[in-house]
Amino acid sequence: MSYDVAVVGGGPAGAATARWLAGAGRSVLVLERTDFDRPRVGETLAPAVQPLLRDLGIWERFTALQPLPSWGTRSIWAAAEPSSFSHLDSGHASGWHVDRCAVDRMLATAAAEAGAQLWTHTSVTSCRHDGTTWDVRCSDGRSVRARVLVDATGRRAAVGRWLGARRPVFDRLVAVAGEWDGVDVSREGYLLIEASEDGWWYTAPVPSGAVVAMLMTDTDLCRQGTLSSGARWRARLPHATADRVGGAQLRSAPQVHAAGSHRLVRAGDARPWIAVGDAALAVDPVSGSGTLRALRTARAAATTVAGLLDHPGRAASLIRDHEADRDTECTTYLIQRAAVYGSVRRYTSPFWARRAPRPTSEVPST
Repeated sequence: MSYDVAVVGGGPAGAATARWLAGAGRSVLVLERTDFDRPRVGETLAPAVQPLLRDLGIWERFTALQPLPSWGTRSIWAAAEPSSFSHLDSGHASGWHVDRCAVDRMLATAAAEAGAQLWTHTSVTSCRHDGTTWDVRCSDGRSVRARVLVDATGRRAAVGRWLGARRPVFDRLVAVAGEWDGVDVSREGYLLIEASEDGWWYTAPVPSGAVVAMLMTDTDLCRQGTLSSGARWRARLPHATADRVGGAQLRSAPQVHAAGSHRLVRAGDARPWIAVGDAALAVDPVSGSGTLRALRTARAAATTVAGLLDHPGRAASLIRDHEADRDTECTTYLIQRAAVYGSVRRYTSPFWARRAPRPTSEVPST
């Protein structure tokens, strides 16, 4: 079997890239290792997701999932007093609290309906370029050939790392997440972010009727403080977060999810492959970009892939331009992240000390 493009990973970035390409008449195969049935942490989408979903032609599909409106964000961050931000000024009325499994499944189905082939429960075991096409071997014994390969494997960046790309990491952040039953905050319709000594907390309703709460902290601090144990995790709830979930029951023990930042870096490799979404640049959830950024970068990825298909002789320059855009995106992100964390001065614990602005005298000259 032969395709123009093999997309490894069927999450938002991979599925959106595949839909753009399939809609343009390219033959596309999406290889997804799950069946979109594994638990995924609930997510809040910013209002700016609406035009992106409309451009993809799937806005009505999205609203049919009955996501909960998110009217804004309340934060206890730089100061102990809460502050609020309303989405009513965005021009799109609201953001959305969503079921990530349902959203991911919807996006993958939309890619398939645009003409992409979707293979679920299929992992990639190897990929090799013979100078003309990619030979991609799958866990079920099948093999396919593709002219262009897309790494959409998320934070694992599995394909890029197999192909020799480096993955410098900027932090070792993890999300310790649990869902709570017995509290109804759906009518409140807001995302709460609260800084604490251990890191920071995120709470939001999800369409299933539960509330998701996550502690963002560093891997070593989580391990040293045994913060993934239910009792210890619950005992560390800061004031406003504890008030929001007070009296609720945990559905199950908290689960630890990787949430660190990294940038996938390729050097001197002109083979026709690119990374998209978290595989190319994984960012701190404090940026609030998540699925929104995945959908934005998918359009750019599809444009680059189309160029690689139509102008294979220009592969080196097309890839160089794509990587330069990702570098710019990464630089902007790091500057913004430093400003957000640098605004918190009321804690001196290791988590915050690691993110404190460095005095100019300590910054190496270049």
